[in-house]
Amino acid sequence: MRAPALICVALILTAPPGYGVQQKTSREEAEFNISVAGKERGREKFVIETAGDSVSSRSTTSFHDPANKRQTVKIETELKMDSGFVPRDYQLRTDVDGQKGMMKGTFGQGEVMFEYLVRGNPRKSGLLVGQRYSILDTNVFHHFAFIGRMFDFNSREKTQSMEVVIPQELDNGVLKISDVGKEKVSVGGKKRELHHLKADSGVVQIDLWIDDQRVLYKLALPTRKIEVIRH
Repeated sequence: MRAPALICVALILTAPPGYGVQQKTSREEAEFNISVAGKERGREKFVIETAGDSVSSRSTTSFHDPANKRQTVKIETELKMDSGFVPRDYQLRTDVDGQKGMMKGTFGQGEVMFEYLVRGNPRKSGLLVGQRYSILDTNVFHHFAFIGRMFDFNSREKTQSMEVVIPQELDNGVLKISDVGKEKVSVGGKKRELHHLKADSGVVQIDLWIDDQRVLYKLALPTRKIEVIRH
């Protein structure tokens, strides 16, 4: 199953030193504005909840495909993970101008299996993975918040490698994350001092800005003219 891609990035993550920051019970509910070449194309509403040894997220994304402005794409996701952001269960539903699709992920030792259902035709595909990895799916922008939560600012390693899986692309790869330092960034008309992280897949570079509590406020893919900003 393949939704029209604002970003088609092939990435995967290997856990950095200090992977899995201790989490307390919390709930984050927010919305992102999605812009391409300076024009708003859609929004993503999401909830991230942490309780005990589990983390879960839900999201609803709606956008107009830049390659076909008349085409409306809707994506709904449900993700369950352990406290180290390793997935336990993942479901994704798409609606592209009324054409619906569904995907389910199951996760075992060293491998993941995805079941796709599009136009009533089921198929299964799998990937081999390492011991620690996370989900970073195409056009599901709140997943980038997990990168900020996994990055270890106390490590001597200024560049850390993380492993992630991209179910819609059925792909994997190594994502290298670097800490650029703190910057003042305008978000929603307010200036905020945020940590700037650069993520490099070898194919595309992603810029992330998070606060001291690791809340994601902005991300950008400069070469693709995509900006996602917290509303």
